[in-house]
Amino acid sequence: MSEERTEYVPPKVWTWDKDSGGRFSNINRPVAGPTHEKELPKGEHPFQVYSLATPNGVKVTIMLEELLAAGHSEAEYDAW
Repeated sequence: MSEERTEYVPPKVWTWDKDSGGRFSNINRPVAGPTHEKELPKGEHPFQVYSLATPNGVKVTIMLEELLAAGHSEAEYDAW
């Protein structure tokens, strides 16, 4: 059983092949950044929370709610 092995050489510029990975390949993207351009809504309060449904959005919302409960009215926010 003789197999010839060749050393893997990565490409100079990596590109994401969307078609590889099977049925679940579109769940996570190996790239960061925006996927589209869109004007974000703007509310009346100084703080705008746009990531409400993400873990970090939940943390920010909890912090702002705790500040409001402690009497800091400057922590009013709009959540989208």
